Amino acid sequence: MTSIWHRISRSNFITIREELSAFRPQPNRPVRIVRSSVSVAAALAAILVLSACSGGGGGGEEKRKYTAPSTLCGILLDPELLDTFLPGGDSISVKPSSLNGGTKRCDLIVDGDVSVRQIQAWWSNGESAFTVAAGYEKMDDGQVTDDDRYLYSGTGSVGKTTASCKSPDHPDQTLYAVVQVFTPDRSDSAAMKTLITAYTKALEDSGACS
Repeated sequence: MTSIWHRISRSNFITIREELSAFRPQPNRPVRIVRSSVSVAAALAAILVLSACSGGGGGGEEKRKYTAPSTLCGILLDPELLDTFLPGGDSISVKPSSLNGGTKRCDLIVDGDVSVRQIQAWWSNGESAFTVAAGYEKMDDGQVTDDDRYLYSGTGSVGKTTASCKSPDHPDQTLYAVVQVFTPDRSDSAAMKTLITAYTKALEDSGACS
C-alpha cells in the first residue's frame, strides 16, 4: 500500500512541476521583447514632454528689458511689489495726471500700453472700500478684509487710509488708494493684497496727507 501511494504522489509531483514550468517566463519569448520596446517608447515620450515644458521649443514669456521705478508719481513704493503685474518689454514710463475733485492718477506704461494704474481719490466719509470699488474696473470678485479697509481681486484693489490722513482741501472726505492692472493674463489676488496694503501706507506717509 505504501509503495502504491508513493508512486502516485511522485507521479503527481512530476506532473505539477511540469505544468508549473509552462508558466515560467522564457527569455526568448516575443512578449518580453515587446514589453521592453513599449517601456523605451514611453521613456522617450516622457523625455520629449519634459523638454517641451522646459522651454526647449524656443517659446515662452517675453523678457523684461526695463527696470520698474521705485517712485510712482511722487509716492515711494518697492518696485518688486509690481513684478507680478508687469509684462515683458523694452521700456517703461510713468505718466501722472490730475482729474476732477483732487483725484490723481499714475499710469505705468510699457511699450506704449498702460500696464498698471494707481489712483489717489478723495471720497466722502460715508463711503467704504467696497462702495468705492464699484466705481472702478478690474474689481470683479473682490474680497474685503476683516477690518473693511481693503478690497482686492486678482487685477484690482482699493485701500482706505486711516483717519489721521486729512487735507484742508478735502474736509469731510477720506483718501482712498486704487490699483488697476491692465496687463493681459496677470491676475494674483495675494500679490494684489500686498501691493494695495503697501501703496495705501505709502500714501499715508506722503504729502497727500497733511
